[in-house]
Amino acid sequence: MNDFTARTIPAFPDHDSGVRLVDVTTGEEITPGQTIPEPYGHGHITYLGPTVHTREGDPTPRPGRVAVVRYTNPATDWAFLPAELNARYEDTDAATH
Repeated sequence: MNDFTARTIPAFPDHDSGVRLVDVTTGEEITPGQTIPEPYGHGHITYLGPTVHTREGDPTPRPGRVAVVRYTNPATDWAFLPAELNARYEDTDAATH
């Protein structure tokens, strides 16, 4: 394993982060831990959650709007824009069915 593949990208640790990733085609939520197709046809990846960010002067971690995923071979964390996954982020309080 080289230095690049040894790095991890932190995903928001709380599954109730306040945002959810939704498949644009089906409207179904993609949940952390779910296996989804890799957007460029290279098998499957596991969605880990949104990125983590903080605001200047506030150390409280907040969910970002970029999806963190994990490739299994080699084990590598990666980040995709939701559109690359045919998805979008929604605020959970805005999700009404």
